[in-house]
Amino acid sequence: MPRPLLILAPVLLALLLGLGAAIQPAAAYQHKDWGKTSAPDRKLREGCHRYNYHYVIDPPSDDWAAETFLIDPTGEKLASGAFDVDADPAKGKSSWTICDASTKPGRFTIKMRVTWQTSLTEIHKGWVKPSHFRLYRKR
Repeated sequence: MPRPLLILAPVLLALLLGLGAAIQPAAAYQHKDWGKTSAPDRKLREGCHRYNYHYVIDPPSDDWAAETFLIDPTGEKLASGAFDVDADPAKGKSSWTICDASTKPGRFTIKMRVTWQTSLTEIHKGWVKPSHFRLYRKR
């Protein structure tokens, strides 16, 4: 082996071993749920009505905000909500106004993104596991 390769071999080996230690399996990056959402299955009533949903926000910091997104059965975003530590409880109820004329019945999804701060410069964001509910037509 030429002399430059003999010198480089230990350096390359050290780099590879160092990178191997830095790369962790996906399980190491899993996090605690930072909250949850839920809504009961309901009848899609004639006209425009408020439909309630529940939320729980549990981030790893006392400085947080959260956004909720309602997605219809076709994947279109219908509505959103916002919550902030200074104005809203960490656990509560909110609602969206949904009109039957512009909404198809089916399986709806609630997504929630939580943002929290651990210092003035460290802002973190994470998605909560989506929840689902159904709106159905009167039979």
